[in-house]
Amino acid sequence: MIKDFSTVFWGHLPMTKEPYKAHEKVNAFVGPSGHGKTTIWDGLRLMLGASHFESKRTFSFYVQKSNWAVVRVAFNNFSVNGIRPFEPVRKFKEEVTACCRIYKNDQKSWSRDYYLFDGKFYDLADLQLNSKAYSEAYLNVSEYLHILEECLGVTKEFRNLMAMNPDNVREVVNSSPHELFDLVFNLKGTKDYKKRYDESKQRLGVQELAIEQAEEEMDQAKNRFEVTSQKAEKFRLYQEKEIEVERTEIILKKLEYFEFQEELKSTKEEMDRVEKTGRFESDKVNEITVKFNVKQKEIEQLILESDRLGDIEEQANQDITQYTVDKARIDTQIEEIDEQINCLKQIEPQNVDYLNELKEMLTADLEQTKLDYSQVKTELVHLKRKFSDLEKNLVPYKEEAKKFRQTLVENHIPFIMLADAISVKPEMKSWQKAIESYIGNNRYRIIVEPDNYLSAKKIQQEIRYGARVSLPKKEKVLSIRKNVSYPSIRSAINISHREKVEGYMGRLNNVYLVETVEEGHDLQAKGIESITLEGLLQDEDGAIHLKYHTLCCGKLAIDEEIKETKELLNEKEKIVNELEDSISKQESELGEVNSAINNQKLLARLPDLENSYHLLREESTKLSVLIDDTTKEKDKVKHELVENRNKERKIGAVQSGLAEERARSLQKAEDLLKQHTDLHEKFSYLTSITEQALTEVQALGLSDDEIEFISYDVQGSAFRNQQGDLFTSKELQNRLNELLEEKRKLYDNSVSEEIVRLVEAQQGQVELLAQNLRNLKEDRDKLERTCDDLLYQFRNHIKEIMKNYITEFENLADLLKASAKGRLVEVTPEPETWEIQLFIGYDGKEPVAVDGPHLSSGQKACTSLMILLAALSDNQKGTTTPIMFLDEPKARVDDERGNEIGQLLQVTNIQYFITHQQGESLKTIDWIDHAFTCSASEPGKEFAHPLILKKRASRSHW
Repeated sequence: MIKDFSTVFWGHLPMTKEPYKAHEKVNAFVGPSGHGKTTIWDGLRLMLGASHFESKRTFSFYVQKSNWAVVRVAFNNFSVNGIRPFEPVRKFKEEVTACCRIYKNDQKSWSRDYYLFDGKFYDLADLQLNSKAYSEAYLNVSEYLHILEECLGVTKEFRNLMAMNPDNVREVVNSSPHELFDLVFNLKGTKDYKKRYDESKQRLGVQELAIEQAEEEMDQAKNRFEVTSQKAEKFRLYQEKEIEVERTEIILKKLEYFEFQEELKSTKEEMDRVEKTGRFESDKVNEITVKFNVKQKEIEQLILESDRLGDIEEQANQDITQYTVDKARIDTQIEEIDEQINCLKQIEPQNVDYLNELKEMLTADLEQTKLDYSQVKTELVHLKRKFSDLEKNLVPYKEEAKKFRQTLVENHIPFIMLADAISVKPEMKSWQKAIESYIGNNRYRIIVEPDNYLSAKKIQQEIRYGARVSLPKKEKVLSIRKNVSYPSIRSAINISHREKVEGYMGRLNNVYLVETVEEGHDLQAKGIESITLEGLLQDEDGAIHLKYHTLCCGKLAIDEEIKETKELLNEKEKIVNELEDSISKQESELGEVNSAINNQKLLARLPDLENSYHLLREESTKLSVLIDDTTKEKDKVKHELVENRNKERKIGAVQSGLAEERARSLQKAEDLLKQHTDLHEKFSYLTSITEQALTEVQALGLSDDEIEFISYDVQGSAFRNQQGDLFTSKELQNRLNELLEEKRKLYDNSVSEEIVRLVEAQQGQVELLAQNLRNLKEDRDKLERTCDDLLYQFRNHIKEIMKNYITEFENLADLLKASAKGRLVEVTPEPETWEIQLFIGYDGKEPVAVDGPHLSSGQKACTSLMILLAALSDNQKGTTTPIMFLDEPKARVDDERGNEIGQLLQVTNIQYFITHQQGESLKTIDWIDHAFTCSASEPGKEFAHPLILKKRASRSHW
C-alpha cells in the first residue's frame, strides 16, 4: 500500500518539505469542484500505471507551470507471509519509492519515465535536471507496469476498474450475470489455470490441423499415383504417334518439292508467252502516237487562229454594248430634260421668301400637334390596360404596391393588404369615394405574421415600398359616441380578417359621413370629425378637401372604377381620333408648300436645261453611227470563226479515234507488263521455295539420285489416296496437322522414361503416409485426455474463487444488515459461458436479483460498490490486496446509506483513495481516516495552498 506521496509542478499543487502521509484505510481528498481533488487523485492513479485521466484530461492540463513535472509515491515493503512484495525485483528495504517524470521530448510531445528506488528518495527536482544520474533506477512504461502486476497485483483489469467513473461504478449492479462472472474472474482468478487450459486447447487444435493436413497429403499421394499410371500409358501412345509423324513429314517434303518443280516450269513458259505479246503491243502504241502528234499540231494552229478571231469578236461586242448603254443613258436624259422643260414652262412664278415663312409656321404647328397626340396616346394605352385589368377583376393597386405584393409572393411570405380586407357596404355605395379619400395610403398597409416581419421589412427597404408593413393588431375597445345620428366610416364598411386588421380600423368609429358641408360644420362645432360626399374633411384643425386617387376597396369600388374608366376611355379615344385627322391635314398642307418651293428652284434652271438638251441630241446621233459600223465588222469576224472551228472539230474527231486506239493498246501493254512482273515475282518466289524444299529434302538424308527419282516416287501408293488419286501437299499437310495435334494432346513435359520407376516410388509413399496418419491420431487422443484434465482443474479453481467471492459478498451484506446470496451457473461445460447470479434484500426483505427493478437508486449504489469490494477483498487468506480509487462513492445516496458505504470501506483490507465534496461537516463521518482539504489557487498566484491534513483522533472524533 501507499505510505506517502508528493509532487513537483503537478497542477497547481505546491512543493512541500515533507511528503503527505497516507493512511492504510480510507484517505479522502475533500473540497468543492475545481479545488484540485481530481488533480492529486489522478497523480496517484498515474503511479499505479493509469494512462487516461478524469474528464479526458491530458498532461498539458496538469503540467502548466513548467515543461516538466514529477509525481512521487512511497510504497510499504513490509514482509507478508515471510516475503516482501518487491522482493521479485530485488528491493528488500521496508520502503520502496516510485517516481514518474513527465516532460516534453525533442518532438515537442509529452513523454513519461518511471524510476524505482529501494528505500527513501525525495530529491524530485534533481531527477528532472540530472536524470542520467539515476539511470540504474530507470524503467520504461511497460517495465514499470510489469513490476506493479508482479509485486502488488495491479493488473490491467484492476486499472480498468480504477479508471471507472462514478456513473459506471453505480451501473455495475446492472451488469448481466455473465459480465459479473468476467469481472470477478479478472480481479480474483489465477490466470495460470486458464493459460494452461488455453495452451492445451491450442495444442489440440494444432494436432487436429496436422491430422487434417496428413489426410489431405495422403489423398493427394493417391491421386498422384493414379495420375502417374495414366501418364505412363499416355507416354507409350505418344511414342507411336511420333514415328507416324516423322514418316508423314518425309512424304510431305518430297511431294512439296515435286509440286514446286512442276509449278516453276509452268510459270516459266507463261512468262515467255506474255513477254512476246507485250513487245507487239508496245510497237503498236509507238506507231499510233506518231499519227496522234501530227493531228495535235494541226489542232493547236487552228486553236490559235480561233483565239485571235474570238478576241476581235469579244472586243466588238464590248464596244457595241458600251455604245448602246451610253446612247440609252443619253436618250433617257434627253427625255427627262424635255419633260422638265415642258413642266417648267407651265409653272407660275411665286415669292420664295413668303413660301419659306409659311413652311416654318406649318412645321411648328405639326410638331405641337404630334406632341399632343403622343401624350394622349400614352394616356389611352394606360387606360386600356387599366380597363382590361378591371374587367379581369384585378384590383387597381398602384404600381409600387403591385411590385411589393409580387415580391412577397415569390419569397413565400403570407400577407394581408388592408385594401383586400375592406369593402364598402352596398347601401353605402354613394360614400365610396369619400371613404377611400379618407383612408388614403393606409389602404396599402401590409400585415404579416411575426415570423415573417423581419424578412418583409428587408424586402420593403430593397424595393422602397412607401406604405407601412405591420404586425396583426386586434380590436381595441373604444368609446363610441351614442349621440350622433350620422353613420361612421366604420359602420359603412365590411372587414375580413378582423382578428388581424380590426386594430387599425378603430379611428374610423369616430369619423362620420354627412351629405352637406353645413351638416359637417355643425358636427365640427361639437368637436366631431366628419367628411362629406365630395370628400371635405372637417375636424378640430379646420377643413381640407381630400382627393381619392384610385378606388380599390371592395367589389363596389371596382365596379365604380370600371364605369369611370370606360367613360374616360371613350373621351380619350375621341381626342386621339381628332388629333390624327389634324396631323394628316397639316402634313398635306406642308407637302404642298414644299412642292411649291421646289418648283420655283427648278424654274430658275430653265435656260441651262434647254442648252443641255441640244448637246445631248448631237452626242446620241454620233453613237448611232458607231454602233452600225462596229456591228458590220463583228459579223464578218464571226463568219471566219465558225469556219475555223468546223475544221478544228473534224481534225479533233480523227485525233480522238487515234487516242482511243492508243489507249486500248497502251492499257493492254500495261496489263501484259503487270502480268509479266507478277509472273516474274512468282517465278522468283517459286525458285526460292523450290531451293528451300530441295534443302529440306536433302536434310532428310536423300542422295542426289534419290532426289532425281522423286518424280517417279510420287507415282507410288504412299503418295495416293484410297481412290488412287495423287495427294496434294495441302491434303497431306492437313493430315500431318491432325497427327501433330494428336501428338500434342498426348505430350506431357512431366513424363519421361523414368515414369515407370516413379509409379513404383509413389506406391511406397502412399503406404508411409497412411502409417503417419495413424500415429497422429494416437497423439491426438493423448492431447484430448490432457486437455480434459486441465479443464477439470480450471473449473475447480473457478468454483473455489466464486465460492469465496459469494461468501465475501454475503459477509459485506451482513454489515449493512442486508441478506444476500449468490450462485454460480454453469451454462455449458466451457467456463467462457458461465454466469454468477447475485441476490440481495434490504430492510428485512427477501433477496431479489441485483439487476432487477426492485432496488432503490441508493441501494443500487451500495450494491454496486459491494460487488466490486467483494472482488478485491480476500479476508480469509490474509494477503495484501490492491489499492482502490473511488470518485465520490457517497454520491446520489442519503446520509444513512453513505455511512453504510463507509462501513464497507473500513471492514475490507484495501487502502482507499476517494474524493469527497465539502457539502457536509466531516465531524459527522467516522469512516474517513485521513482527510486532505484541497483549495484553489488564488488570483495572481501560481500555486494553491498546501493540502491540509486532518487525521481521525479516534473512531468517534476527528
